[in-house]
Amino acid sequence: MPPLYLQKCRHVDNIPLIHTLLYCLSLSTFFVAALYIFVPHTIKQLPRDDVIHIKWRSAIILVVMIIGIGLYPLLFCQTISEEDYVILYPKWYRYLGFTWQPIQDLKIAIHVLILYLGSFTCSWLKVYHHSRILQWEKKVRSQGQSRPLHLPPTQQLPTLIKLQYLLQSMQYIWIQPTKQSFKSFLDDIEYRWIILRNLCIAPLVEEVIFRACLLPPLLASQTKSSNRLTPTQASWIAPLFFGIAHLHHFYEKYRQVSPKDRSNKVIGQLVLVVVVQWTYTTLFGTYVSHIFVRTASLFGVTLAHIICNYIGLPNISFTYPTSNLYGYFWLILIMYFAGISGFIVGFDSVLFPKESVLVSLLYAN
Repeated sequence: MPPLYLQKCRHVDNIPLIHTLLYCLSLSTFFVAALYIFVPHTIKQLPRDDVIHIKWRSAIILVVMIIGIGLYPLLFCQTISEEDYVILYPKWYRYLGFTWQPIQDLKIAIHVLILYLGSFTCSWLKVYHHSRILQWEKKVRSQGQSRPLHLPPTQQLPTLIKLQYLLQSMQYIWIQPTKQSFKSFLDDIEYRWIILRNLCIAPLVEEVIFRACLLPPLLASQTKSSNRLTPTQASWIAPLFFGIAHLHHFYEKYRQVSPKDRSNKVIGQLVLVVVVQWTYTTLFGTYVSHIFVRTASLFGVTLAHIICNYIGLPNISFTYPTSNLYGYFWLILIMYFAGISGFIVGFDSVLFPKESVLVSLLYAN
């Protein structure tokens, strides 16, 4: 027989649901508790974005991730006899999504980016609007006039933009900030570790713990009525633990407020922030859980997580009358709805396999 890390795995089936839920709760609790137990008190007093604080927390959650991966085959792989070894069981790490399927991962990225069509439209319109202003200013100066204190209404700016002004605006709004961000990543160690935490370490660890380690056991579980959990049910249950794991942020924010400022109003605001964050993380977790069940690709859901962390929540500043983009209100709104519609349609398109890959792995034999 090959060594354990290369062995095929016949996944445990018909796990009592209560046992799986206890496992999910234990792993989620261990993930959060490790940050409070193993981070020294002096480090916890540092700001969240302090380099030393980030390094400590990153090291601990990476260790938790490794423990979660290491325990998985011990908990959920049945022993395969020599006679059964010829059956096409997958390697144990395949259930966790460790696979190389770049085309499918690219499709997942496309699906996520479709959702942000409105945000991309806002970004492009900032460039377009800025180039309109540049062209208008050039026209005013060429007529020997001084620049007015106030810009004209959006509809009075030039519509057809010359390439030179478009390029200048792209340089100012896109290229220069990107160069500055890259320079800061190389030169500023604090900025570098914040980026690594937000776009590398946190997405990877959270997808391993809350998707790869939770979803296969949930799908292999059965209720008291001897029914297996459906992919939809599993995709909604797993994110609850993801959301619960973020509730400790309330304690962290509460701890940062001085005792004399802990009024009912302040606490209410903290509760509201945590509720909004919990709702967002749960909805996001449901989406990536569904994607993981459909594709069984850990890299794909991690990539989706990275994209969402990088772009963030939709920018709704265009709805304010004082915004430069207010003149494009209806266009942006249409593009937001188009992105959401395309995102919904994408679930039943060529972007994803017709049959859930993870379910096929669990029940193929």
